Amino acid sequence: MNDNDDFPLVETNDLSQIMDPEDVPPPNKWQEIEQSRLETDLLSGVAWEASVSKRPAPIKPTSDDKKREVLMEVASWFLTAEQKYIKIDSPESRLSMSDVSKVAKPMMVAHYAGTDFAPIVQKHAGGIVSACLEGEPIDPRLAFGVWSGKIYPAPGNPSRRLYRNYLWDLNSWSEPAYRQHHEGGHYGALQPFLDFAIEDKGQQTVLLDWIAWSLQHEASKPTWAILLFSEEKGTGKSTIGVVLEALFGAENTAKIDGVDKLVATHNDRVLDKKLIVAEEVHISSHSKTGNALKDLITSDRTTVNPKYQAMKTIPLKACYLFTTNHKPLWLEGGERRYYIIEMAHDGHAQGPKSDEFAELVGEVYAQINHPRRLAALYSALMSRNISADFNPKSMRFDANATPIMRELQAQSGNESDETLEAVLAEYCVSIIPSSDFKELVKYLNARNDSALRNALVRLGWESTRYRWAGRQQRVWSKKGLMVEHGRVHSTDLAESLDGAVEHGFVWFPLEYFVETTWKELKDTKLKVKFRNDQDAQPFLDLNTGENGPFLDSTSVERYQTWRNDNDILAGQPKFMKHDQD
Repeated sequence: MNDNDDFPLVETNDLSQIMDPEDVPPPNKWQEIEQSRLETDLLSGVAWEASVSKRPAPIKPTSDDKKREVLMEVASWFLTAEQKYIKIDSPESRLSMSDVSKVAKPMMVAHYAGTDFAPIVQKHAGGIVSACLEGEPIDPRLAFGVWSGKIYPAPGNPSRRLYRNYLWDLNSWSEPAYRQHHEGGHYGALQPFLDFAIEDKGQQTVLLDWIAWSLQHEASKPTWAILLFSEEKGTGKSTIGVVLEALFGAENTAKIDGVDKLVATHNDRVLDKKLIVAEEVHISSHSKTGNALKDLITSDRTTVNPKYQAMKTIPLKACYLFTTNHKPLWLEGGERRYYIIEMAHDGHAQGPKSDEFAELVGEVYAQINHPRRLAALYSALMSRNISADFNPKSMRFDANATPIMRELQAQSGNESDETLEAVLAEYCVSIIPSSDFKELVKYLNARNDSALRNALVRLGWESTRYRWAGRQQRVWSKKGLMVEHGRVHSTDLAESLDGAVEHGFVWFPLEYFVETTWKELKDTKLKVKFRNDQDAQPFLDLNTGENGPFLDSTSVERYQTWRNDNDILAGQPKFMKHDQD
């Protein structure tokens, strides 16, 4: 190898064939900085931008290398929109150019104090800030980027900015501090509290499965919510909400009274959270509020109207916990989006065992206020084996309904909707060609096509047209489904690929999506083949990456490409050359 080369030329990605990993020296400080920058670029998505420099990392940085690193770091602190500047950790801020210049310089000094970069900052602070403010580089990392106006959570992704379609989105999710502790799994004080508050083990199991699945798949969401009910006060409903807030992180939680703020015109700063806890709710299944809430619980995306901005479409990642002291008769049993747990016991505020229960509640609070004990609870939930009959996309009413749910269901008698919703969720179906209605009508024993259409409307679907296979086709589609440039946004389908959802690879070709979901349902459940199967071209397996998923509706980078590159980074030595410092 030439002494000036930074990396050897190899014919294989398997470095174990080249050298023993134990013989590779640890990276020096500069190499660690370069590695961190590369990982940040991969997580934000900007690494896939063609104009981003792919130069190899030098062993010994020059003054220009250090200046460039400082420039990229400072450029990540602010975004610009409509000639104003937004601090990424304070998106409500609106600063002028002169404000940013005054703020950024002391921020730089404080950030790099005591490091090898301090002399660079002292000498070039003004020029670096000017480059961030006024520069128009091809590489989007070298100046303050343009904000899309979108804020939403990307759980599991530590990058505060997400590069999408030449604009930057803001990631509202941040990792809770307690997760830096790695403890053995233990439910601790939560288990005796639940044994007292929710005596029915089946209901307790569903609740814990719902919490565990939501944590294990934090970048996704269940499409049904938990509703805790008790006519008495002091039964522990709010305590369960506090436990969830601690687990998901207070910074990732919206706590509200009722649901008015959730369905309000300017609800973007509520919907950019991972967990939403609403207390004292009263939801009418047939009201405008009830229908809007149903869409938020089930949909992957929604349109928001931020103040002083144009309307935006953002992903929905939230899971919902509701509490009420009123028997939810307003749900009329026709709702399949709420798992209702009645918390009735003698430990309520005026009950004979209130002191005993208060002690259990106090122990739970002590547990979640201790970072290591909270980490142990998190570990227990992350390692929990989810029950076989738990389905985060369909509640499976027949198997899991509680007594109060069955009481409400008996009043409405709407079981066919349950069956339809369950089978569609099982196969991740979000699009149904209208030409295939008769097969589905027959399977459901529905009266006619109109009955099926009415059921879909009740479940939050709508009639529309999409183009694939070379022609426009009439379909029924879930409201809120994002279809752009011949691709479909589907976290449900992407969940089968480890890491795809967390890093935004959730876009599939429309034709492939329909084949993979609806056709699979037809072949497996309806036992009816597509009319022209003999002429259809076979689709490649999802894991080959030929059909995505993609990072957005126009990108050419496939998940498999990202995965291959990221596996090399994650599983192999970071740098090949010996430390020459």
